[in-house]
Amino acid sequence: MKILAASQERPVQDFRLQLVTAVALLTVVFVLPFAVYRLVFGPQLAGAINAFIVVAAVLIAAYAWISKNIDRAGKAISLVLALSALTVTTVLGLNGVLWFYAIIIFVFYLSPPILALALILTVLGGVAAMELSAPQRIFSEPDQLASFLASATTTAVFSWLFASRNAKQRRQLLLWATRDPLTGLENRRSLDQELDIAISTARREDRRYGLIVIDTDNFKEINDNLGHAAGDETLCRLAEILGDSTRLGDRLFRYGGDEFTIILPNVDRDALETVAHKLVESIADRTESAGTPVTVSAGAALLDPGEDKDAWNRRADRNMYRAKQLGGNRSVIDHP
Repeated sequence: MKILAASQERPVQDFRLQLVTAVALLTVVFVLPFAVYRLVFGPQLAGAINAFIVVAAVLIAAYAWISKNIDRAGKAISLVLALSALTVTTVLGLNGVLWFYAIIIFVFYLSPPILALALILTVLGGVAAMELSAPQRIFSEPDQLASFLASATTTAVFSWLFASRNAKQRRQLLLWATRDPLTGLENRRSLDQELDIAISTARREDRRYGLIVIDTDNFKEINDNLGHAAGDETLCRLAEILGDSTRLGDRLFRYGGDEFTIILPNVDRDALETVAHKLVESIADRTESAGTPVTVSAGAALLDPGEDKDAWNRRADRNMYRAKQLGGNRSVIDHP
């Protein structure tokens, strides 16, 4: 599940990688000149902080590109930006405060919404504590502190609301794109991604994978004689039985119509044949629609070395049609 989730999040992760890179570039372009100037002409402490921000941002961006761990990189650079904003404000006063609004935007783009909100509110609390403990250290008038806190907090809260809503919508869109709404199983798009992952893993780790394609023998008869509601109920029942009859690590998909596909990791030919046979038996024993027995035909194929996903899927599909030609309610697997 984690592997599939990662593959489905790639467009989002790529965008966040671009953001991490953009933050690093912006710190080089806009912060590095301040670092050089202040290191030369003072205050040196502010220059050192500016230099730290630049180096940290560049190193985190490099880490993100090398490791592809965008979540960790985003959190790290958000923490650096938040703490640096507080530190720079301590040294520069009002000139440091001016960077807060840009940092709020960056942090909410790069971190989970709740973490970003906690970071920003913590930093704002730090600014308020500094000013209250030493009046006019940052702001020349008391109402300036109140105005800053009100505007920055409002910006942070609205950013949190927007980021939370955006994350929820992204999860919902991902669910709609990768799940079959009737059975709740993953759909053909997810299957294509998972086949790629299985082949890549098999080549990299020398693991054996099996593929089972299952199609009902009399689904058209059920739809025509009993109606589409009965057909939908049958599909949901099949999905339930297949889910109950497979291992936790097996991947079950509704390919389309009344066809289901299962990817099984770490199986040999005998185990794959046994599983396919038992699935056919379980469905025949446990499924009927308004008194009409429901049976399926199953085709199975073990992934061959160097085989691509289309060839692998075609072999399993051919075996499924072979099972139908033999009368249905049976499974067929390749034999050496």
